[in-house]
Amino acid sequence: MSLLEVRNLEVTFASRGGKLIALRDISFSLEPGERLGIVGESGAGKSVAAFAILNLVSRPGYISGGEILFEGQDLTQLSPQEMRSIRGNRISMIFQDPMMTLNPVLSVGVQMTEVLHAHREINSEEARSRALQTLTRVHISSPEKRFDQYPHELSGGMRQRVVIATALLTESSLIIADEPTTALDVTIQAEIMDLLLELCELNNVGLILITHDLGVISQVTQRAVVMYAGRVVEAGPIRDIVRDAQHPYTQGLIDALPQQTSPGKRLNQIQGVMPSLSNIPKGCPFNPRCPLVMDECRTRVPAYTRIGSMRIACHAAGNTQRRSRPHLELSKA
Repeated sequence: MSLLEVRNLEVTFASRGGKLIALRDISFSLEPGERLGIVGESGAGKSVAAFAILNLVSRPGYISGGEILFEGQDLTQLSPQEMRSIRGNRISMIFQDPMMTLNPVLSVGVQMTEVLHAHREINSEEARSRALQTLTRVHISSPEKRFDQYPHELSGGMRQRVVIATALLTESSLIIADEPTTALDVTIQAEIMDLLLELCELNNVGLILITHDLGVISQVTQRAVVMYAGRVVEAGPIRDIVRDAQHPYTQGLIDALPQQTSPGKRLNQIQGVMPSLSNIPKGCPFNPRCPLVMDECRTRVPAYTRIGSMRIACHAAGNTQRRSRPHLELSKA
């Protein structure tokens, strides 16, 4: 049984001008211990998908269709109380900015032990001991000192390690990391990604990594879901996607990576911008920006096609005129 299975998920936002569909027909699965990347530009719907899994989509947004099966249980059918027993317990989330996650007026120790008291029958001494052990697991030096410090006394990388440690406290089966390195410098970004990879491998924890950077996805995850305008446009093993991307949008994301451009040259970019929810183009949403656009792209939404191990929503899938490019360097993921 899959750890997580999202089937035909749809999320809608009510507005004065009518209903705006933020996610359409989103489907993917995750096995225990597997690492899945969700990638796309800002506005693609990545974070909305993560919030939907945790039932954190706030009004006027709501889940308007589909199923979210976690360990065989449909999360869309649970009561708020039942969902609280899973959120932060069986499923944990790491947000973009640790300063928005951590309470500035409470010490690190208080915030970590509160999580344990909320989900476990445990006394204060045991909670402190487990929190210190978890801080050590994420390679925080002097955990006793950090335990009593406040978030503003820690560096950005240290704060993100505290957030990761908090996510590990309850031994979750699934961690959702939403742009976990956005506010960090490049060196610390690499350390945090290595830490997440190490912890998932050691503890058989499933990971959903959300990012705009396909280069990061290629180094950390085993499979990837590429999203555009609230829809999955390509999905499959990350090695197959970066070596032979079928969707022009995925190709554009790969071509835009710095390592795909010679030193001193301008970076490649995808022309145009992501459409707003109130102005999704007819047909394929990517058609105004697509270098392979055809007449049917402007009138008909592409159905999903399977090419090998990949699932693609594109009328031009398999087109032999797709531009070739050098492969990305992949890790052992």
